[in-house]
Amino acid sequence: MSFSSMFPMNFIEGQQWLGILPLFCMTLTAIATLLLSALRHQGRAVAFAMLLIGSIAAVASTVVFPFQDTIVILDGVLVFDRLSQVFSAICVLAGLAAALMTLGFDEREELQPEYFTLIAFAVVGMVAMVSTRNLVFFFISLELMSLAVYVLVSMHRQSPMAAEAGLKYFLLGGAASAVLLYGASILYGATGSLDVTGIREAFQSQWNGHLPLLPLVGLGLFSVGFLFKIGAFPFHVWIPDVYTGAATPVTGFMISAVKAAATGALLRMCLELFVGPVSTEPTLVVIISAITVATLLFGSFVGVRQTRLKRIFAYSTIVHTGYVLLGFLALLGGGEGAKDAASSIVSYTIFYVVMNLGAFAVLTMISPKDNDDLTLDQLTGLGRRRPMLAFAMSVFLLSMAGIPPTAGFFGKYYLFSAALSSGYVWLTIVAALASVVSAVIYLRPMVYMYMKESEESFQVVPAIWLGSNIIVVLSLFLTVMMGLLPAWFSNLL
Repeated sequence: MSFSSMFPMNFIEGQQWLGILPLFCMTLTAIATLLLSALRHQGRAVAFAMLLIGSIAAVASTVVFPFQDTIVILDGVLVFDRLSQVFSAICVLAGLAAALMTLGFDEREELQPEYFTLIAFAVVGMVAMVSTRNLVFFFISLELMSLAVYVLVSMHRQSPMAAEAGLKYFLLGGAASAVLLYGASILYGATGSLDVTGIREAFQSQWNGHLPLLPLVGLGLFSVGFLFKIGAFPFHVWIPDVYTGAATPVTGFMISAVKAAATGALLRMCLELFVGPVSTEPTLVVIISAITVATLLFGSFVGVRQTRLKRIFAYSTIVHTGYVLLGFLALLGGGEGAKDAASSIVSYTIFYVVMNLGAFAVLTMISPKDNDDLTLDQLTGLGRRRPMLAFAMSVFLLSMAGIPPTAGFFGKYYLFSAALSSGYVWLTIVAALASVVSAVIYLRPMVYMYMKESEESFQVVPAIWLGSNIIVVLSLFLTVMMGLLPAWFSNLL
């Protein structure tokens, strides 16, 4: 008997190293920023420089070494394919954008140099989340991302709401993670596998017109973690308070990168787990449909009553979660719509991340010191005082509302088309009505910027920060270009 048969070991070799490069680059970056941020005088600058270099290297590795075949490492613990490449690039670039928009803001608000380290570790967790089929490794990746974001939310010490927001996010996030882990343990007990592929095969063998109760319960509990992270109703309760209490760049990071990572991981689970007869499970379809309708209507009608900008964007992101869930329903529904649903979810996620990063870069520059919880009144006269910033914010708001020819319009168009092709006509009508109602959310800030007289007590002098200006310009350019050339981005997957 040979040694290899007695002690089987799986080594990473050949093309597998090309697949693991983005995760490897970001892991080294996180460790380097952790060590270098402790420097007495230059820790902040050196940590940012390392994050910049590592992020560029990680994104470059996804562009220089694209591959069409799936690379499986350690029996599914790591899976690298087109989906993982696209979402890894989105998360890395969103993390870099959040770091850029923090330059200047971090010194003014006295954020610790470890801020960049926490962003790096959060991105490592995100990249690992979208690149695994193993439930245990997914949970570890989720917790790595979550713990870093908990601290990011709490570290804005000048804000009296930051500690409360961080504690609320930690407690609710911990509860959601516990439910997810309990669901994963039930799935393991019911199927005997921790790999998504093995669980899917067990589901198909157990299928007899419907799933047995135990795996169905495990599937539902496991899905709670995803619904919490993407902010679906009724697991949205943390979003308004946490987004309000966190520093503006951190809120921009959460609303873009965290949501993109959760969407990418959920898309992988849908493509590899919710397939075959499982996707036709009537209970599953009814529950997701009800959650989609509740998310769309709640976010739309409650969002129009908000007067604080962060809360406005908080309820806006709940509405956008409803649109994404509509795409997932189209993916599960089969038919012609399922073929385009995955691409529509990817393109919508890209559009959503770009326009939100641009909007929060603008908010970062116009937020006053020690209180970045802006109100609508504080936008009064911005169109006259800073016309370019007001114009950029208007484009981002119009894109979120789905006004052509911006990126947001085509993102909704792709999702609605996929849902209609899958037979979800009434859900698409509800989504369209919610889109009309939620347009008020985005038009109100524009009214204050251009149609209200400025009062001295509300005049805010925007900061001139290079990093935030770069994000605004790039986001504005991409929002317009994505609206003019949407097909290129929808074919990335």
